[in-house]
Amino acid sequence: MGCFDCICGLFGGGATAKQKQALVKAKGLCKELVESRSCAPILVRTAWHDAGTYDKANAGKPWPEAGGAIGSIRTDHEINAGPNAGLKKAVAMYLQPIKSQVPEISWADLIQMAGATAVEVAGGPKIPMKYGRVDGVPADPAPPPFGLPDAKPPFGGPSPQDPAAHLRYVFYKYGMDDKDIVALSGAHTIGRAFKDRSGTVEEGYLGGTAYTKRGSPSLEKSETAGGRSWTKNWLKFDNSYFTDMAKNDPDCITFPTDAVLMTDAGFKPHFDLFQKDQAAFFAAYAQSHKKLSELGSKFEPAAGIVGV
Repeated sequence: MGCFDCICGLFGGGATAKQKQALVKAKGLCKELVESRSCAPILVRTAWHDAGTYDKANAGKPWPEAGGAIGSIRTDHEINAGPNAGLKKAVAMYLQPIKSQVPEISWADLIQMAGATAVEVAGGPKIPMKYGRVDGVPADPAPPPFGLPDAKPPFGGPSPQDPAAHLRYVFYKYGMDDKDIVALSGAHTIGRAFKDRSGTVEEGYLGGTAYTKRGSPSLEKSETAGGRSWTKNWLKFDNSYFTDMAKNDPDCITFPTDAVLMTDAGFKPHFDLFQKDQAAFFAAYAQSHKKLSELGSKFEPAAGIVGV
């Protein structure tokens, strides 16, 4: 028995202590990954799309039938579906090497850890994460698009032409409210849309804007050029999504589900606050991201592991 095992035995919770040690190691590797390859946006998107399959209407069914942050995005059913176009790269190229080095960590934890770490490394808030997720795959999974948000009409839900109704249709089934919707939308301060992925913009890998084309300083160390971003500095997590949207920068994208945040009566107060106060945005975002990251999750130990 090594010294670490002795200490764990003396103070109890040896298995949990070892699990926490593995999580700390994995987080360090996630940080190195984001810093070396400027890949924060795709890691955040992967975490969101794994968690975003959750539907509280199915919460009464046996776990993991409600979906959520359970690592099931790795399955062929999910990873090969349209909403997840481009995310195979995140799983196979970016996360698999970390999983191989730290096999003790579940895929569900690794995916959510990478997303939260990406936000922090990109300049955003430190999210009070809880770990210990168990991997799961629903026996009867939801069909694509898995209840995830649409960028353009026709929208999923009862009102195919109403972006505000669509956002509420999606996020209310997560048990979230209008403040959560606006805060989480602010994550579009990082990232890009691609013709080759969502198909919602004209710019693909070989094209781009002044902020995304090959040679742009905004690319930093990113290996993938092209696409169209919501903000100029799309690898920096700040509140520029809110401060710059109304400027209608011709090199940026604003989807109907973005623009409606400035006008809808339930969304606008939060949008205006986050526009004026980055600290308020960060505080709200951290709590909303934490909530998203735990949707449908089963933790072992049941209380989870914090302080990583």
